[in-house]
Amino acid sequence: MIKLRIHPRDIDGPWTWTGRQWQAGTSWIEPYIHPALEVLGPEDTSPAMIIRERCPIMTGQPHHTGWPGDFITLQPSNGTMWIEAGVRGVAPLYLIVTDTVLHGSWDVADLAPSLRQAPLNEHEVVRQLSTTFRYTHDTLWQGLHWLTERSQAVFGAHGLGMRYPLPAGHGRPRELAPGADPVAAYEQLLVLALSRRFYDPASTAVELSGGLDSANVAASLGAAHPGQITAAAMIIVGPAGVQQQDRRRQMIDLFRLGPNVTTSMIDNLPLRPGGRRASRALITPYDELYDEGKTTLLGLLRSHGVRTVATGIGGDEMVALTADELSRAPLGTDPLDLPWTGPHSRDLRGGIDTGTAPASIVNEVTLLAAACVAPPILRAGMWPIHPLADPALIRFGEWLPYSWRHLKRLHVARLERVGCGPYLVDPPLRENFEPVMDEALHRHGAAFLRSMLDRGSPLIDDGYLNPDELAAAATRIADGTPAPGDHSVCNVIALEAALSSFGHAESPTPVPA
Repeated sequence: MIKLRIHPRDIDGPWTWTGRQWQAGTSWIEPYIHPALEVLGPEDTSPAMIIRERCPIMTGQPHHTGWPGDFITLQPSNGTMWIEAGVRGVAPLYLIVTDTVLHGSWDVADLAPSLRQAPLNEHEVVRQLSTTFRYTHDTLWQGLHWLTERSQAVFGAHGLGMRYPLPAGHGRPRELAPGADPVAAYEQLLVLALSRRFYDPASTAVELSGGLDSANVAASLGAAHPGQITAAAMIIVGPAGVQQQDRRRQMIDLFRLGPNVTTSMIDNLPLRPGGRRASRALITPYDELYDEGKTTLLGLLRSHGVRTVATGIGGDEMVALTADELSRAPLGTDPLDLPWTGPHSRDLRGGIDTGTAPASIVNEVTLLAAACVAPPILRAGMWPIHPLADPALIRFGEWLPYSWRHLKRLHVARLERVGCGPYLVDPPLRENFEPVMDEALHRHGAAFLRSMLDRGSPLIDDGYLNPDELAAAATRIADGTPAPGDHSVCNVIALEAALSSFGHAESPTPVPA
């Protein structure tokens, strides 16, 4: 949402708005310019500078902490800059101090010059390798901090301090009142969530993958704006991809959507020649695994004039089972028990939860996903909206009885109500990206792993990875005989590619206890 460079001597200003930036001395704060966002202050009554999402139902209202959209507030006071994040976390903000100057951006790549010699955070290395992600101020690099929801960053001559908020309260499942209609309530809340977002339907796309979450968002958008909303998707490989295209065509007709824009993943496989990872171009550890396909799709949408992208992010978490309910399910495989996991990674498994944020209003998994998808969308000149991550919908989901959350019955029932038959809500073939990654690993991944093993890597040198088991996995993948779980080696490739692109040669150093 913002980029910034602040020297302590400039904090108290005066700050002047240039039409693009607030400036004071050599310091600047640059909001992301987009019709969905507005810039406020500073004024005589308040020195605060605010960048926030527009809310059509609150036009002209002053800013307050209960603003229904995302926001970032920057307030200078007696040589200290206070930076506070909103609830939604639509776009991340990463902060680092270099030579007493605070640098910040929604794109980690902007901060590469400050990170090339920064030591790594060993707990985050293990999280990245095992995909046991945690919502926290910490990042892969020591000294680089993520301003998580409702958090404060405090910067001045003393340096940078990060403050977590109090834990958010959450609801528990309830019994339905006699005659209650959860589907109707869901539809009304989804309409309300969309009414709080600023978008032009003629320049809005919905990520319609064919899954339940994005389909519910698409159904509401199509009903509100017949024929105007663009349907976008990355098409997976094989027979499931053919089925995906057929189901999407039926949904587009049923939901009365507009243009259909897709990109084929067989032509945009991860690690494909020319992609950022294969070419060693700058790519961050927080970029999507399917960056090649997503970047191509966003380029197509931009050529169609799209400025806003609606997603289904948050749909899983909205109807997630509670910890007690999950305890009934069988446990999965520990991701740190994969054969190529090195001894140091195993030793660190007990620190996975170190420094995590308190309970957030929006589910932590939703916030992690939103932070991942935002940078490429913003780079393309667009703004993301995630209707299913609306706090009112989250609270509604928490109150639902188990039977309405189990197997996402609420999402299924709503799609059935708008005319979706069994083929659309429960197709015969499973549609996911595992075959895409398997194909990418077979074509390109084995060679990447062998190159990594030949040239060496700090991930191997410091015991995070077992080179012999990694080589065995590369052989199985190249031979087309992968073992169960071998596709998870994509996490190794993604992290190695990011470290390589940032020119990181130092070994990770331990995080202080």
